[in-house]
Amino acid sequence: MNSTTARAFALIALAFTSVGAELHAQDTPAAVLQRARTEYATVKTARAEFTQEIKNPLIGRTLTSRGTLVQRKPGRVAVTFADPAGDRIVSDGTWLWVYIPSSAPGQVMKLPAGAEGTGGVDLASTVLDAPREGYTLSSAGARTINGRATQGVALVAKAGAEVPFPKATLWIDNVDSSVREVVVTDEQGTERTIRLVSWQKNVAVDASAFTFKVPSGVRVVSQP
Repeated sequence: MNSTTARAFALIALAFTSVGAELHAQDTPAAVLQRARTEYATVKTARAEFTQEIKNPLIGRTLTSRGTLVQRKPGRVAVTFADPAGDRIVSDGTWLWVYIPSSAPGQVMKLPAGAEGTGGVDLASTVLDAPREGYTLSSAGARTINGRATQGVALVAKAGAEVPFPKATLWIDNVDSSVREVVVTDEQGTERTIRLVSWQKNVAVDASAFTFKVPSGVRVVSQP
């Protein structure tokens, strides 16, 4: 392929990408959310780098962290933090292991992983799977996140609805419909934001990533 032909193909690809993004930008919030749900259903395994920010208005404090997440459906998720280094959260499909020596040294929490097997660690899935009829959907506008054009969908719980969270916003990629950022606010007003720095789906993930070995001298605190 000569350089002229290559440039032509590049321009055609760019044109189709731009048209697709423009069409997605005109979607209703419900359509944008459905695109994300459809795309997420195609994910079998995943690997992502992320940043996390937790704002707690009760104490006026903001915590930041970053790390890597690997996932294998159904029910297996492992989060390894680079900052704070040493913190880990692992769901092996049956148990959720929460080891946070940066704030709770000398112990690891062992909890049932729940029906989905992830214990709420997979925040994007928690929001995507929330009952749509329990929320009012609206557009949160457009944003560029790490060079990716996205559309935001805001979810606000309807009065009296039994839902997993009162408020959330998803930022969904215009091109591949992946979730690039998720913001969830709980009943106490604490806001948790997870933003993807990188995202790879259906990649090779070693099963050993979802095995948690209790470090020597660490006490296991079990909860029913």
